[in-house]
Amino acid sequence: MLILWILLGSALLYFIQRSIYEARWDRKLRLDFRFTENAVTEGASAVLLERSENRKWLPLPSFGYRYVVKRNFITGADGDGSMTLKRKLALPGRRAVVNRARLEGLTRGVYSISELTVYASDLFHTLQLEQPMAAGSGLTVYPAKIPAQRLALPVRLLLGSVSTRRVAQEDPFALKAIRPYEIYDSPRLINWKASARTGELKVNQYDHSTDEALLFLLDLGSGSEADREELIRLASSLSQLFLRRGVSVALLANGRSCSSGLPIRVGAGGDPSHQIAVDEALARINLSAPATQPYGEFLAGVGRDALRGALPLGLSADPTGAAFGAFQRTPGVRGGYFLSVNGRGGPRTEGGVTLLNWNASEGEVTL
Repeated sequence: MLILWILLGSALLYFIQRSIYEARWDRKLRLDFRFTENAVTEGASAVLLERSENRKWLPLPSFGYRYVVKRNFITGADGDGSMTLKRKLALPGRRAVVNRARLEGLTRGVYSISELTVYASDLFHTLQLEQPMAAGSGLTVYPAKIPAQRLALPVRLLLGSVSTRRVAQEDPFALKAIRPYEIYDSPRLINWKASARTGELKVNQYDHSTDEALLFLLDLGSGSEADREELIRLASSLSQLFLRRGVSVALLANGRSCSSGLPIRVGAGGDPSHQIAVDEALARINLSAPATQPYGEFLAGVGRDALRGALPLGLSADPTGAAFGAFQRTPGVRGGYFLSVNGRGGPRTEGGVTLLNWNASEGEVTL
């Protein structure tokens, strides 16, 4: 008789706890996912904090969750960089548990948490409970930077041309500073009094009538994906170097933003902090989506106003040379530069445009 009562009590306990878990297991259950940083650089690792909090007294002895880390808001495409992560743990009542997931070797892009599903069972592990939940967290991975010494030649050439254009636009009544003479400076800028006083050539530096000095025009519709990634790194690295030298930078591209689907556009800015806007835009480029326009049509739509007062710099990974031809035919780019990823030959000038070929494997301009 005692055994019967024990069996009846166990069965009653089983059904009672089962009904309780079915009704209340996901109540006052909170999950929060946060990256420890808002942005990292390509190739770095990132830490994702996973906080699970059970705010009720009912324990969850067998609790777990799974979620997807999406890159560029795409899930399931081959090579898209998305990953599925799982976690299983015990979550006592009125307790919070924090776990860490380290994501290694991240590629350029925007990462988000999606498809979060939590699951649990009852005390007897016979009931499988599952519930989707919302999870909001994001991480931006900026393009990697190419070492400055590898960019010495294009920087020297571009800086000389930018400085020459600045002379024509400087306000002679707005003296900004007096600095040492550089080889690309015009003799008209030499301050002879300051030079005589210091024993070395000094030049006047004036404020300018325009903020735009260097305009990046990116072709993201041709070439291999690896070469276009290198092109994006080049644009980011050159932008950083010129902003540090006080040169204003703007950027236009026919690539699509992974968040809006619109073409990439970054207005002019001359402060080093402007690099954040440049890197944010470059990080959001989705190379798996087609370009908004062919490069020639894209350049035709840029317009003379955007080119006026700025040194145009075209960048393309087009192996056919068609992009360079389109750049040459664009009104207003004469005197500009074109940087071709994995192009052939040394620097040369054609149709008023200087062509530089970048060897992606060597990480330098071909001489």
